[in-house]
Amino acid sequence: MMNESPSDRGGARLNVSTRSLRRLLLSLSVAGLLVGCGPGEPVGPPAAPPPAKAVFELPREESLTETREYTGNLEAVETVSIRARVRGTLDKVLFEEGAEVQVGDLLYELDPSEYQAVVDEKRAEIQRLEQQRRFAESEQKRQEELYRQNAGSLEALDARKNDVALAIADLAKAEATLRQAELDLSYTKIVAPIAGRVGRTLITVGNLVGYNEPTLLTTIVKMDPIHVHLDVPERDLLRFETAASESGGEWSLLGAKLAVGLEGEEGYPHVGEISFRDNRVVSETGTAFLRGTLQNPDRGLIPGQFCRIQVSVGPPQPRLLVPETALAADQRGRYVLVVKEDDTVEQRSVKVEQNSAVQGFLTVSEGLAKDDRVIVSGIQKTRPGSKVVPISAADEAVEQAKRAAPPASPSGGST
Repeated sequence: MMNESPSDRGGARLNVSTRSLRRLLLSLSVAGLLVGCGPGEPVGPPAAPPPAKAVFELPREESLTETREYTGNLEAVETVSIRARVRGTLDKVLFEEGAEVQVGDLLYELDPSEYQAVVDEKRAEIQRLEQQRRFAESEQKRQEELYRQNAGSLEALDARKNDVALAIADLAKAEATLRQAELDLSYTKIVAPIAGRVGRTLITVGNLVGYNEPTLLTTIVKMDPIHVHLDVPERDLLRFETAASESGGEWSLLGAKLAVGLEGEEGYPHVGEISFRDNRVVSETGTAFLRGTLQNPDRGLIPGQFCRIQVSVGPPQPRLLVPETALAADQRGRYVLVVKEDDTVEQRSVKVEQNSAVQGFLTVSEGLAKDDRVIVSGIQKTRPGSKVVPISAADEAVEQAKRAAPPASPSGGST
């Protein structure tokens, strides 16, 4: 037998200790597993979570009109620049700035003395020429009598007739000059040619106006009705024509409903109609000019204002509406989640048209049927193809009301 060295005996003792430690750790692990499982419980994978609850609504069906939205500006139906048509000194300003004026209201007066003097001169000239005409006519009659008595020559008679003709012509010229002088005198009183709202006066009393050119004094704009101007893309113009053709004469662009909203206003509270369409498309911009007309009895619409415009396209048609919360979007476009008959979820692509007439809802023109169960709540907890527990929005509201109600107080009894 070979003798073992001390080093060999130390290595053997180390191997025995390591094996004992491993057996001890294995025994403790098995015991822990047996304790965790409990008596009689099999060890297996965790159970699947229960189906998520999905709140759904059926699409609402309403008769709505397709619309297009644009931006534009308001313009006055009539705008007049008030100018001084003759030269003179401004004597009076006879209106309140910003007030409503009527046709014929006196706005300004110029110093009329210069023009009154011309009128008086022309009238005196006419009186003189009338006297000359009467004298020429009497001379013609006397010469005609002498000619019948063979006491006068034909040449003398022709000369008297010529004097009468010249007197009549001079009188007519003087009368025309008088009319021009009276017209110039009338221009010293400046009146409103249209009814509307007058602006601020640009010239004050004492200033010389109309010296080199007609001087601008103020402006008048007609406030009611009022126009709205807009440019529509060529593709929308083609859609209008298609809608008119499909309606069979029931609808046309001229006379179509138009609504306007101003800055700070919700929706489109001001309603009118399309009254004019230009006869061409501007090739540089690819747009066509349209003009609408709106009533403005309270003068709330002001020419020059920027506005939002909604134009109706075609007659009303049945359309499906879904809440905005039911719609989502990905790279392919807008979609909704629908609960199928087997209570599984389907992702459905839809075509959406914005319709501001129904707040909180969007119009779906393609992709849905009126009996589809559209998920409106719990969308984040559902996935296409997964199983769900469907509950209608009305039933969900009832359940929430029950949970929110305070508990009933116990019936009476002594404590």
